[in-house]
Amino acid sequence: MASQTTIKRSPIVLIRTLIIIEALAFVAYLAAAQLGNYKYELYTKLEFLSQLISYQTAKFLLLSGAQLAITVYAFLRWYYESYIILPGAISHKWGVFFKKETTIPLQKSMTLTLSSGPLGKRLHYGSIHIDNGAPHNSLTLGDIQRPHEQRRTIERFAEPQSKYLSEEPDVLKLILEEEHEHLEFKSTLRFDERQKAISREMEKAVMKTVAAFLNSKGGILVIGINDGQEITGLKNDYETLTRKDSDGFENHFTQIFNKMLGPEFRHLVRLKFQPVNGHDICLVQVGASARPVYLKIDSSEHFYVRTGNVTTPLKLSEVESYSRSRWPRRANVS
Repeated sequence: MASQTTIKRSPIVLIRTLIIIEALAFVAYLAAAQLGNYKYELYTKLEFLSQLISYQTAKFLLLSGAQLAITVYAFLRWYYESYIILPGAISHKWGVFFKKETTIPLQKSMTLTLSSGPLGKRLHYGSIHIDNGAPHNSLTLGDIQRPHEQRRTIERFAEPQSKYLSEEPDVLKLILEEEHEHLEFKSTLRFDERQKAISREMEKAVMKTVAAFLNSKGGILVIGINDGQEITGLKNDYETLTRKDSDGFENHFTQIFNKMLGPEFRHLVRLKFQPVNGHDICLVQVGASARPVYLKIDSSEHFYVRTGNVTTPLKLSEVESYSRSRWPRRANVS
């Protein structure tokens, strides 16, 4: 299976848009005709322009230029819009001047709904709505070609949800466990308790662990408990944030995650906040990624895995062999 598949919207969408542009241009022409000589009188007041070109020429250039600009924009808007299907996720990219992107997970439990109008049935295009059961985990692929075939492609790329995302962990039981391949404790996200200040190194350490879980078989990172399994809570982290609560914490976590690991993997991580003995702690539940995840620090990239209860960096010479064993189907991309 290919590592990714790109789906474009049907050319019918572009043709339909061009027809609408032509219709609006005709309406605009009729509306302008109702103004009579007022247009000419207004044009003659533009002395520099009226002496340079005739009124008829200016009118032709204005109408045709506006129509051309709108047509080109419509084409570029269609051309730059696409749906990228990856193992375990799908991204919607669009935008001409300002690029935008949204990504949702593809899970075995998702619901795919096909819809197509009478014209779509005859010309073999329609829409697919993907629903993962959450408000921000839904996406509609609008007016795409051969929707029935694309549905099968989406289903092939769907990944079963990792147990570390689907299960509800017992927090009190986790606290009593020792760190292992799928469990690690961190006292804070960004507050250095020794220096009593914000530390970027603390954020890096958290993201290293998350990256290692993604590249291995998933796991749970508990923030708010130190290595001695003492509950420290999130109060010190909260005080460093603009919004001093769990929402502010999660927003900041997402910002550094997107910067250091990439927003395309954010759906594989879930944050759960729970009070324990009067302190908030955060469970970072991490699923296994279907492709390699690199941690970006400044201008360099790093690759981490879990070996026992340790987060281990791999050399570039080791990454390829690890990837072939961890994701064997990616080694035979067609």
